[in-house]
Amino acid sequence: MTMAKASMFALLLVTAGCTDLKPMEARIASLEGQVNKLQADLAKSSSNATAANKATAASASSASDAARKALSTAEANTAAIDAVNAKIDQMFKRRPSN
Repeated sequence: MTMAKASMFALLLVTAGCTDLKPMEARIASLEGQVNKLQADLAKSSSNATAANKATAASASSASDAARKALSTAEANTAAIDAVNAKIDQMFKRRPSN
């Protein structure tokens, strides 16, 4: 009889444990919803990061082009200034008297 009582007690414990599955199922469903939301948020963040990277690359390219143009203009101005200075120097040089 002791074995029968132990098995009945075990059956009661198992049965009692099974009745509390509804709250666990609700918690699991809630967690699944949270995971799905987090996955959507992660995908959106990844998309935003990709767009930001593209915008940054375009901005960097534009800045690089502007810097190249500014350097080219500065070099052209330097050459023009050197040419003007050479002409001024030549104008004020004394010619040897004959």
